[in-house]
Amino acid sequence: MNVRTLNMTSENAFPALVDKLSSVRGVTIIHSDKGHHALSIGYDEQVAEDLCNVLTTFLFSDWLFAWLRLAFNQEYRHLSDDEIEYLTLVLVHEVRADELVLGNRSFAEWYARTKAGMRAVLTTGKALSMEGVARFRLRWFLKSVTAASRERVQQFLLDREYEESVAMLRYLLETQPETAQELHVFSAPDRVWITDATGRLVRDSEVTEAALSESTVDLNSEDLAMSILITRSPCKIVLHDMNEGAQWPSFAETLGRVFAERVQKCNHCSTCQQLKQAQYILPVDTSSDYHLKRNH
Repeated sequence: MNVRTLNMTSENAFPALVDKLSSVRGVTIIHSDKGHHALSIGYDEQVAEDLCNVLTTFLFSDWLFAWLRLAFNQEYRHLSDDEIEYLTLVLVHEVRADELVLGNRSFAEWYARTKAGMRAVLTTGKALSMEGVARFRLRWFLKSVTAASRERVQQFLLDREYEESVAMLRYLLETQPETAQELHVFSAPDRVWITDATGRLVRDSEVTEAALSESTVDLNSEDLAMSILITRSPCKIVLHDMNEGAQWPSFAETLGRVFAERVQKCNHCSTCQQLKQAQYILPVDTSSDYHLKRNH
């Protein structure tokens, strides 16, 4: 039996590395120095391929997770530990599921390339540094992962801001007594408007003036429509969603999140079809008597 020795270090996830190597049949932990993240192992050359698999898998799982979590902690100190752990888990999953562009290579290609490097180290008997392998063989891989992590954090912050906004709108709605009104909300690509059950356009000058006075930016038709709907608190809202390709978060989605079971979709009614054919052109009306003709 030909037994070889290998000295290695890993600044990241060192305890996990020791545990994984301890579970490999034919591998013996000769010495482990947790303080210096170093260990020596002895292994039968017949298990070299199994050892190579374990080391490569460790690098793309435990080591990558620890490396990412450290990077998140250093760059995003305003995020909680739970948020950082969640983002790290998501990103590692995306990497291993080959859902990211990783320096013009697939995950399988990066894995095979790294495994070949591990095999060469085991053959030559040189010392192995996990951080050295990452810097030498995974430079562009890690740059791609870093870029993706920034995108994920940005999206996470936008999602969190959106959830907080929805929660605030729901709170405001709960402060309003529900009224026995049925309002129809039309969401087109360029604007949103409201009518009552008879087709009369709904406006509220007091709500509009109050919203404008409280806002530091220009309000759009979606903001004004939401303000009017919350103020009126109708028991039923019929949603005419003619902007189904809208980017997230769409007005229709937000409306459903805020008003929940009060929202009922029209299911592409004849009015929506007519408006689409007319390219959503609705005459600008300054009177309170303008009616939108609907055929259900």
